[in-house]
Amino acid sequence: MYKKIFAILIFGFVSFTTVLAQKFTKREQLRREAREKNYFCGNMFTFTAGYNHAWLTSADVDLSATYYGKSEKVANTKEAFNLGFLWDHAFKRSTKWSLQTGMYYTIKGGEHLYYYDNKLGAGPQLRKEDTKALKIQGAEIQCLLRYGFTFAYDQRITINAGPYVTKTFDTAAEVKNWDFGALVGIGYDYKHWSASVSYQPGCFPSVIKDCKSRIANISVNVGYRIWKK
Repeated sequence: MYKKIFAILIFGFVSFTTVLAQKFTKREQLRREAREKNYFCGNMFTFTAGYNHAWLTSADVDLSATYYGKSEKVANTKEAFNLGFLWDHAFKRSTKWSLQTGMYYTIKGGEHLYYYDNKLGAGPQLRKEDTKALKIQGAEIQCLLRYGFTFAYDQRITINAGPYVTKTFDTAAEVKNWDFGALVGIGYDYKHWSASVSYQPGCFPSVIKDCKSRIANISVNVGYRIWKK
């Protein structure tokens, strides 16, 4: 009796594993066929680095405070750069649409001009002794929807758009802890290499405390694909 039960269990286990192996083999075959037609299917993991050209956008002076700030497009942080690790996933082996998300270490900045109210009716007065260049660094997460134009097996151009959020740290006291907004860009992929240019317009006044300043940024990046599945 026990031998029959044991034999049935062994037969069921072997049959079950055989079915799974066939499904796995078929899935891998379909994946290989898709790769032969399009290099950019599946999952891709990329290391990227680039240069940031950032500035603080002009903002209206907040008259509700006696000591407040206003920002201008007059300076850029010298050591402005970014380093990141990206995950790129094509939708159902699509040759057009993909989703890219990643985390960056980034440095941005600009010159911040401080104003004060002298209570004499003269309006905002520039306080030049407190004007300084701000260095804003943090960890940034991006999530981009990408639409690609594949013109060769292993080459494509992409249009990218999506939101980002940055957690700032080790910055000046007047810089807020969080920055968020949207970005648009264009990219070029060739086998293991990629290049991109992106623009962050600074959608929300979320950079400088007690001020309506926004941070805008243009990034130029080069990446190398370290793993593809």
